[in-house]
Formats: sequence, C-alpha cells, structure tokens
Amino acid sequence: MGKLLAYSIVSGLIMLAMYLAYKLFISRENQHNFNRGILLLIYFVSFSAYPIYNYIDGLTEEHAGASIISNVEVGDLSLKMSGQPAWSTFLIWTFLIGVAIVTLKTIIVWFKIIKVIRSGEKIRKDGYTLVVIEDDKVAPFSWMDYVVINRTDYEADASAIIIHELKHVRSFHRVDLLIARIVCILNWFNPVAWLMRDEVMLVHEYQADMAVIDSGHSRQEYQMLLIKKAVGARFPSLANSINHSKLKKRITMMYKSKRGASGRLKALALVPMVALALSVTTVPAVEAAVSTIGHSNLSLGKGSENSLDSTQFSITSLNNSGVETTVVIRGEGLGEYISVSDVSFTNKGNDYSAKALNTTMTDGCATIKAVFPLSDNYENASVAFMLNGQKVTLQLDDFHGGSQTSAVSISPSNGIVISQGNATLSTVGDMEIYLDGKKISEEEMKELNPETIASMSIDKQTNKIFITSK
Repeated sequence: MGKLLAYSIVSGLIMLAMYLAYKLFISRENQHNFNRGILLLIYFVSFSAYPIYNYIDGLTEEHAGASIISNVEVGDLSLKMSGQPAWSTFLIWTFLIGVAIVTLKTIIVWFKIIKVIRSGEKIRKDGYTLVVIEDDKVAPFSWMDYVVINRTDYEADASAIIIHELKHVRSFHRVDLLIARIVCILNWFNPVAWLMRDEVMLVHEYQADMAVIDSGHSRQEYQMLLIKKAVGARFPSLANSINHSKLKKRITMMYKSKRGASGRLKALALVPMVALALSVTTVPAVEAAVSTIGHSNLSLGKGSENSLDSTQFSITSLNNSGVETTVVIRGEGLGEYISVSDVSFTNKGNDYSAKALNTTMTDGCATIKAVFPLSDNYENASVAFMLNGQKVTLQLDDFHGGSQTSAVSISPSNGIVISQGNATLSTVGDMEIYLDGKKISEEEMKELNPETIASMSIDKQTNKIFITSK
C-alpha cells in the first residue's frame, strides 16, 4: 500500500501543476469539447507521466525507496533502527482509512440513486430510459442511460430538460464522472482532485446548456428555467443534474463567443507545468520521502521488522584530489532498495553538504560515493547521511585509526597485501572474500586483474574482505 500512496502523492502533484495552468489559461474559453478533452488529458498525464519518467531516467532502479532494516552496525557502533519510519506507517493507515470512507460514501450515494430510479415510472425511449418520479423535491438528473424527471416537470413543457439531460447521456459524461470519482478516492487528501471533479462537471453542464440553446430554445427562457431549478436535491459527482450549483458561470458562458485555434494554443502551457512538477519530485528531500513511503509496509508494531540480522557499513575510501574530498561508503545486508539523502561531512566543527552523490546497489550491497569541498587534517571528522529516513553517522577518526577499515593495496603479482600499522599480512587466511557483494574463493580473488578493482576494504569485526570492481 505504500507504493499506492507514493504514487497518489506524486500524481497529485502533477495534477496540481496542470490544473493551475488549465484554470489560468483555458477554463474561461468557450470551447467546451476541447476543454473536456484537456481535463481528461490532465487525468491521463497525471497518472502516467511519473512512471514513464522513472522508466526513462532509470530512477526506479537506482534511487527507489527503502527496504526494512532491523539493526545497523557501524564499526564498534551499533544502532537500533525501526523497520520503517513511524510517520510512513501512520500516513499509510491514514490514507487507507480515507480511501475506505470515500468509497463507502460513493456506494451509499449510488444506492440512493438506484432507489430513486426504482421508485419511478420507466418509459423506454430511443437510446435512453425516462424515469418519472413523484418527488418534486428531486431536481432532474441523468445517470447511466436513465433520465430522471419529476412528474410536475414531465407534465409541463419538459423539452429543454430532456434535451439537456440527453446531452449528458449521449456524450457519455458518466465515463468522465467515474474517472473523476476514482481519482477522488485515490487522492481524497488532495484538494485538487475535488476541484478537478467540479471542473469536469461544470464543462458537462456547459455542453448540455449549449445543446439546449442550439436546439432553438430561447436563452432567456432557458436561463429562467435554470434559476427555477436551482433548488432541489442533487447527487453530486455521481450524476449530472440540471441544477448544477455553478449557475452564474453557466449563464455567463452562454454569452461568450467561441475562440478559434488561438484559444487552443493556450494548452501548451500544460507542458512546462508537467516538467516543473517532475523536477520537484527529483529534489532529494522529496525523492527520499516519496521513496520511503513507497517501500513501506502496513505495520502493527513488530510486523514491520525484517528477518535480516544486521546491516553493516564501512568507509572503504577517503581521497583528497587537491580540489575536493571523495568518500566511498559500503553497506551490506540492505535488501533490494535504499534511499540515501542529506549526505554531510563534518570536520573541525564545520559542516559541508555533498556536491555530488551516487548510490549503486548490487545483491543487497550498496556503494555510496559522496563528493565534498576539499577538507584535510581531520579533527572530529564524520560523514552522516539519511538512509531510508534514518540518520547514520560514520566517524572518520575510526577510519584512520583502523577500527572500521584497514588500508588495502594490490601487489604487482596479483597477491593481496593488507597493511595495518607496521604489520603486513600476505595471506587471506580464514577471512571471507566478497566481490561486488558475491562471496568468492581465495583462488578466484588471486585471479582478479588489479586494473579492474576500484576499492578494497576489511571489516575486522566480521573477518571479511570487500572488493568493489570498476
């Protein structure tokens, strides 16, 4: 469910950007068929742009969200971390409760509509069914292929009402309303979802109003009919009703002249808004939050814990190029995905944010490479980062002291030479060897070409050698 919530959040953000462009440039134009198409396009793009963008950009594989971690060991430091942030679990449960409530309300309104239709006299017409009901308090409306009208209106001159409601039926406005309702269920927390629904219904009314005017009815007489029908029970968002509440806008629109192709060119404003919304999703803090939610699970306490025993981090490389400082961190036992953000470097009381960050995953092992402004002569130095919403700190003093990682070099004869102070080991012994996260034998290690090795490290706590290839 975390993935569904993350998807709803991002799609809602895209929908917000496009809706603002629609309201500013398009909504007031007398081009109702075109506007209806634009609204449906907004729905489609909102829920398809982000997956397509991720597929093209490769973000799903490299920067997707969080797997679950129970314990994290960093050298001699052991941190207890929850399976997933409590806030993400709270958001998922809140999202599901909201979905359930809106769905229930939808079902209740559907039953009310069905009850009204069943209570009336049904008259089969060409392509639709006219339902005549006795309750004068219910305003005329259409639902599916039913046109519902009270008996008082039916016995009077109901031609304008019938034309209006038939436009809804024959234009399949019910499909638009169904899409809008589904979006409201999935995006119930997003005000734009409800504003979009209202906009769709308003365009439907514009179309139906113009159908009545185009059929030869007097504008003034029809407007008086709308005013008279401005009261009465409605079924908002699930049925099209002649007494839709945006009465002033509908009357004003009847007097607007139609624009040519120039009015439709305004739809191009939607393009930069989509690009803007997608760029917001790549902001590290936003991306980290969304990915953490996306890979969180429903949890009731201990149910969120992972079967992993531990996760280990070690600093495998610290390099000063004379221009910048590069730190390479290796994480093991991370599962399938991680989200890394807010990487910082602290030295002599000064904090530096990463200028560049690259994270790769291979078989549950991560390589995190961060580039900082040049810094040397380390004093109380450390590297910190947010991993799946949790902060992890690695002390560089421990790195230089050898408690986390020993210095490793490659001899010309393809043998391993491990230097620790004045001691030198030329054999691997009973240490386990891992190449890019996969366990290999000592013989396989000796066959490695030094030119293919990017970095090597030793974790003395677990008696393991880690080799990362280029």
